[in-house]
Amino acid sequence: MKYMYMLLTVIAIAYTGDSHASGVQWMTNYDQAVQQAKSTNKPLLLFFTGSDWCGWCKKLDSEALDTSEFAQMAGNSFVFVLVDFPSKKKLPPAEAEQNKQLQQKFNVKGYPTVILLDPNQQQIGVTGYRPGGGKAYAEHLQKMVQDYSGYKQKMSALDHRKLSGTELKALYEKAQEFHCQEDIMSIVHAGIQTEDSSFFMLERMRILSANNQLETEEAVTLREQLLSADPTNAQSTHYHLAVIDFESRYKEMKQNKRSIDSTLTPLHSYIEKFGHKDRENLWRLNMIISQVLYDTDDYNQALKYANNSYNTAPRMFQNDIAEVIHEINIKTEYQR
Repeated sequence: MKYMYMLLTVIAIAYTGDSHASGVQWMTNYDQAVQQAKSTNKPLLLFFTGSDWCGWCKKLDSEALDTSEFAQMAGNSFVFVLVDFPSKKKLPPAEAEQNKQLQQKFNVKGYPTVILLDPNQQQIGVTGYRPGGGKAYAEHLQKMVQDYSGYKQKMSALDHRKLSGTELKALYEKAQEFHCQEDIMSIVHAGIQTEDSSFFMLERMRILSANNQLETEEAVTLREQLLSADPTNAQSTHYHLAVIDFESRYKEMKQNKRSIDSTLTPLHSYIEKFGHKDRENLWRLNMIISQVLYDTDDYNQALKYANNSYNTAPRMFQNDIAEVIHEINIKTEYQR
């Protein structure tokens, strides 16, 4: 009987992957963790760490995750997954490869990173080290889950009642925060039918731009509707469309599919038509043009637009722009 108990313990540890002194059970197999999350309807907590070299990871572990306070408050609320990148300890090849794929999938750039997912692997939120101990950290994570649950409840209201433009804007911000792409599309389509239709049409244009669809019939129709609704740029519609067009062309320029002059045309056209009336954005556009020219080693023209930006910028930004101008001057002299 004693032997059987020891065998079951070994099997349990092999399944969960690891356990801290606090009692929190950590899994190392992501697919198994997802299945457990679905069967228990619990969110996943992915802890990206460098367990034997990352100082802040060790602080997060010792101060929060590996405490009895954290285990008592959150131990039964999540399915915990340890995604480790040690430098001394060698992981099993399958686990090391899995962790690398998870790092790429969730675009993890540094450690520690804690990612919360719902049982369907939809991202709830991202966090990292926070001072305050286990109780405070558990409360922080639970607040993230509560915010997400509240958001999903509000999203379900789209199927039952018509929301105002203001309500949809707030929901849209949350959908972006949670990276819920399907929800974003639903909110935008609903928002176009509200009193804030211009805002949501512009957001739809940004989505089409991101998908390289600015030449589609839908985009052309939206552009015509937006411009006809704001012919004098009173609501900055022309400005937003110019920036959307520039950003789309800039991606093509980086792929050697468009010239610099063609890339900057939307910004030049806007400045020529509305720059004298839109001092608030004029300095920004000049600085964007300067940056593009600087990146392509056209320092003389970059300096020209940087100076234009300085002359039209609010005083609070002029010191920063002056530093840029100084750097461009150095490059210009070196180029000579």
